Amino acid sequence: LTCYPCLPPHPVSSALRVRSSTMVVYNFKKIATVPTAKDFIDVVLSKTQRQTPTVVHKQYNIGRIRSFYMRKVKYTQQAYEEKIARILDEFPRLNDVHPFYADLMNVLYDRDHYKLALGQLNMARGLIDRIGKDYLRLLKFGDSLYRCKQLKRAALGRMCTI
Repeated sequence: LTCYPCLPPHPVSSALRVRSSTMVVYNFKKIATVPTAKDFIDVVLSKTQRQTPTVVHKQYNIGRIRSFYMRKVKYTQQAYEEKIARILDEFPRLNDVHPFYADLMNVLYDRDHYKLALGQLNMARGLIDRIGKDYLRLLKFGDSLYRCKQLKRAALGRMCTI
């Protein structure tokens, strides 16, 4: 094979070279295992319990009680959002990986099922975000410790059942 330095490179080969240099190299080993639903809920709720204040008294003024429960709901919402976003970011987009790996994933896991699962996770993230915002709006008008506590329980319960 001889190389002719006076000839310009062939346009097709240079286009292929540019295209192959933009191909995403993906490391499949860095994908962490996805926890089961029960483990996922346990991790998020225990993190909420550890990272937010835990004691509120009925003699506190209502503004302080509201902010206590609003902080718990907002923190839980953010914890769910972080966890789900991390899972979605770790898994590759089938359109971005090399065609060999895309075909292999199609054979092993079924492309449609894979895309459906990632779409459902993305939908769950949006639903949890909306539930958190709705209950924060309701908590702003909570008039007693009992009502605020029940709204917090309802919010966390709904987030966990999605």
